[in-house]
Amino acid sequence: MNKRRFLSNSLTFLLLILSTIIFSASLYISIKFADQSVEEMIFYLVGGMKGASSDVFISGIKSSLIPFLLIFSLLALPLMNTKRRRQILEVAVKGKKINLQVFPNKFIRKYKVIYASIIFLFSLASCYLLLGIDEYVKGIKDSSYFIGNHYVSGTNVSITFPEKKRNLIILYMESMESSLIDKVNGGGWEYNVIPELENIAKQNVNFSNTSKIGGALPIYGTTWTVGGLVSTTSGLPLKIPVNGNEYTSSKNFLAGAYTLGDVLKKEGYNLEFMAGSDAEFGGRKNYYLKHGNYDIFDLNAAIKKGKMTESERVAWGFDDTHLFEYAKDEITSLANSDKPFSFSFLTVNTHFPDGYLESGAEKKFDTQYENVYAFSSKQVDEFVRWLQQQDFYQNTTLVLMGDHLSMQPGDYFKTHTYEGYQRTIYNAFVNPANRPVNEKNRIFSSLDMYPTILGSIGVTIDGERLGLGTNLFSNRKTLEEEYGFEHVNEEVAKNSDFYNRQILQGDYLELLDKAKKEKAESNQ
Repeated sequence: MNKRRFLSNSLTFLLLILSTIIFSASLYISIKFADQSVEEMIFYLVGGMKGASSDVFISGIKSSLIPFLLIFSLLALPLMNTKRRRQILEVAVKGKKINLQVFPNKFIRKYKVIYASIIFLFSLASCYLLLGIDEYVKGIKDSSYFIGNHYVSGTNVSITFPEKKRNLIILYMESMESSLIDKVNGGGWEYNVIPELENIAKQNVNFSNTSKIGGALPIYGTTWTVGGLVSTTSGLPLKIPVNGNEYTSSKNFLAGAYTLGDVLKKEGYNLEFMAGSDAEFGGRKNYYLKHGNYDIFDLNAAIKKGKMTESERVAWGFDDTHLFEYAKDEITSLANSDKPFSFSFLTVNTHFPDGYLESGAEKKFDTQYENVYAFSSKQVDEFVRWLQQQDFYQNTTLVLMGDHLSMQPGDYFKTHTYEGYQRTIYNAFVNPANRPVNEKNRIFSSLDMYPTILGSIGVTIDGERLGLGTNLFSNRKTLEEEYGFEHVNEEVAKNSDFYNRQILQGDYLELLDKAKKEKAESNQ
């Protein structure tokens, strides 16, 4: 009897602890990460969290501790053994008084394992609904031929570079959106938080969803950093199955995709990617190694090269001031080569929540997040001015764009923008090889950036499409313009056999089939 009681008590305790973790974690994620998709969470679980800032985990634990204790106390209350005091609830039913013992509750104590099991199932159901897993499951169940019918591989169309190949610099700005520009010029704010980026957009090419400054609409599978990097260089959403660890390795990351890195490598470009954090986070390093075999400069490389020490690490790694400093050195070195180069780098200061405010940043706005964005705008402007003074600038195109919309929790953007404002991802093309036919009132997404980036360096693409993207410098309509944004968004979210077999597995699958055929022939 003692052994049985011990086992039932242990199982009850375990189920209640698990239920409490699920309850509190679901609440925390649904509030703090309201704009993040289940697809993103699954991707990071599959790809691993190596390189993530410890601040993210510490903040999560601190924020969840009190809710965890409160929820567990409430769940355990009916099982509490209090001999001195019993809580009795008196209820009147048809004139008769009925006393109910709240805790310890005899019925629940007798069937405590069943009680804990019901609570556990209820916690799973709440997690399912709070995190939007129901929508994710629906997308898996619903199949679509849209990706397969419209995907254009760079291996099947003519991609022609100009005789003198242009250098390409891509600056991904963490969470940078056009919203922080004042509404007079196309943003959503009453005042201008990022005036320098506004001027850059005005003076150069800014593809917009309106007649003023705007940008790309957020589409499924592209709304987080890795998804943004992948979509803008492959024209594809990032869709990794739960058991997809093998598809995010450096050998197999989107093995069947033909990306910007693959195109540039074939054309003899020197390629480099820089991030102020550990590039392994989210599989970024694996993606850039698989597609283009880029040189990787990240936190680890900075330490190894003696640029900084581990003790100098801040937030995710090194701040954006150092990022731009290191980037200038790397770009200068690449420019001294006799080959064309492509240098991609990613800022980090504007990462949610609230961003990382450097000590030298001005504090002119009410919120830290605005001050971080304002400082980032100044940093980018200073970099653009530096680049324009370099000897190689005339033959170099600079692409500035946000990786995705900001994920700042709560109603931060609703309280700062006007009703009905459409948030979009910022972009500006500085010193492109040609002018677009029409850069305003376009409906497009991150998927369209892949062929557009190539178009910005004077590349001619037969049909003007690559991946699911359209070259915005051309007069061809995007898929979003042809079919409507909502339709395309719904279709790319659905399960795609073409994507699963040809994009995820690609040449890996072909090698497997070849091995099977060779084995079958040898057995004959």
